[in-house]
Amino acid sequence: MAKLDKNYDVIIIGGGPNGLTAAGYLARAGAKTLMLERHHEGGGGLVTEEFSGFRFNTHAKLMLMMDCMPPYTDMNLESWGCRYVIPDAAISLLTREGQALTLFSDIERSAKNIAKFSPDDAERYVGLMKDWYTIVNDALIPATYSLPLPMLDMVVSYQKSELGEVVNEMAEETFLETLDAAGFENELVNTALLFMGTMYGIDPEDGLGFLLPLYANRVLHSAVVLSGSHQLAASLSRFANKAGASLERAAEVTKILTDGTKAVGVRLASGEEVFAKKIVTTTDPEMTFLDLVGEEACNAASPTLVKQTKEWEWESTSLFNVHFGLSERPKYAAAENDPDCDRSLIKVMNLETVDELMTHIRTVKEGGFSLAGSATTFTDYDPMQAPIDLEPNSAVACFETLAPFDNKDGDWDDLSKGYVSQIRDMWGEYAPNLRDATIIRDYVNHPKAIEAKLPNMKRGSIKHGAYLPTQMLSNRPNPDCSSYRTPIENLYVAGASVWPGGMVLLGGGYNAAGVVADDLGLERWWDEPTYVTEARKKGLVG
Repeated sequence: MAKLDKNYDVIIIGGGPNGLTAAGYLARAGAKTLMLERHHEGGGGLVTEEFSGFRFNTHAKLMLMMDCMPPYTDMNLESWGCRYVIPDAAISLLTREGQALTLFSDIERSAKNIAKFSPDDAERYVGLMKDWYTIVNDALIPATYSLPLPMLDMVVSYQKSELGEVVNEMAEETFLETLDAAGFENELVNTALLFMGTMYGIDPEDGLGFLLPLYANRVLHSAVVLSGSHQLAASLSRFANKAGASLERAAEVTKILTDGTKAVGVRLASGEEVFAKKIVTTTDPEMTFLDLVGEEACNAASPTLVKQTKEWEWESTSLFNVHFGLSERPKYAAAENDPDCDRSLIKVMNLETVDELMTHIRTVKEGGFSLAGSATTFTDYDPMQAPIDLEPNSAVACFETLAPFDNKDGDWDDLSKGYVSQIRDMWGEYAPNLRDATIIRDYVNHPKAIEAKLPNMKRGSIKHGAYLPTQMLSNRPNPDCSSYRTPIENLYVAGASVWPGGMVLLGGGYNAAGVVADDLGLERWWDEPTYVTEARKKGLVG
């Protein structure tokens, strides 16, 4: 690492998606910006590992907000090398009898497939999804890229519009209650919708029912980043570099330096100290306040900050995924009855009823492994993620499932090989050619491996902390810090543990950059998205 200057306008701790986003915006606004990343490369969960020409996206695989996130257009990330595709066939729920229910980003096309199982549900689906799309596009996506209103203020403001009233009511429901209110009769329809809401670890019995429409909408618009997920991080890095930010990797911060109740700089593992007017951290609350700042300095700034931090709850489930570099792509038996399922992005297996899905989730929460989940063949959309010049018919496919961090059956390293064998056998029941396909390379990522590679993903975290009513909106990470400012003057939070959360939304970095720019007296070079402006007029965002 090159010797650093002693003074900056802004120091950003962490080079994940939100750190890179904040660095780009602030540097382009004229701030002398330093980003410090402990790992040898940036990107956080945007990990793409290459083995013998096979590219495996080992953590963040599908991007849910690529088509509407402001940084993509503000920074013109396509010109910096980030391109993506959104398959029209989004998700197929496969049955053991060789049937499939395939849903599309297009509502009417989905309804035609649902009609094969239930004409009444097809009609219900059209009405419901049009309502859900309105909720998502007019309220929830705008809220993602704006500061959260305090909870009571949000409830009062939302009461002023019919749409806001609906969101208020959903906020009091669980996913199961929201789904039950929809009135679908067919189990495949109910299971597909609930799976889209829970596939990334949200507990369907924990409340926050408004997130079910959001996740259903966004999963149906899932994107694959061409050349691998890390290409998004690379494009953010290129923009930030061009804007003048100093991006330092293999530079671990061990202390946030304070003077009384003010943050003034950081100390690195090397012992070097660097100072700035503003410090922005993307680390989780425990690391930020208990480890980097320290309880004494936190207590000097706020009587509640340490207590709130110690009450932070991590997710009750993590993820287990296995990536295969195959001699041929999986071909699904259900395609004989539903040709669209063979090309859909997400194939759900071993889950046909809501009861089966709930048993799967509860088994995992209790520490067990459950053989069910979903698969994606990435080379169907981006052939270059496999070495097609050397292996012309080769493919990259991944199977992913919820999994416990603490496995009651033993050590993850010891168990993983057996789980991979079980997964391949089960997968082969749905894609028979997989039984004879050659596995050229493979990669297993279990919950403890996730934590080892990404320390802020504690307990194999998916989203830097559970999505609970007490940890969302203006409660994320806590009421003292939900404006991205903290009680410690000049210290800001911007990671996945702040609103709007994880899943590579870039919202934490985007929103925090605006707050820091305002506090530094910098002129914003970017315009607020039109959809946010319109939502503000309706009282749906702060």
